[in-house]
Amino acid sequence: MDIIQVIFEVIRSAVTSFVSTLTSAISGITELFYVAPSGTETTGHMTFLGVLLLIAAGVGLVYWAFRLIKGLIKRA
Repeated sequence: MDIIQVIFEVIRSAVTSFVSTLTSAISGITELFYVAPSGTETTGHMTFLGVLLLIAAGVGLVYWAFRLIKGLIKRA
């Protein structure tokens, strides 16, 4: 039974390390776009890259809506 316990401990350690690494990576990626409040700050702020991403998303949404309306007009 001792070998089974060792196997499960190794699996648990590997999964814990993977989840920790994944969490760290996601946190690092989100900090490219948004900086959370820290210390005496009460609010977070968007980074320059985050603002550019929001502008691109807005332009894409407007473009998609325009193409949708244009396609509906062609059908009529």
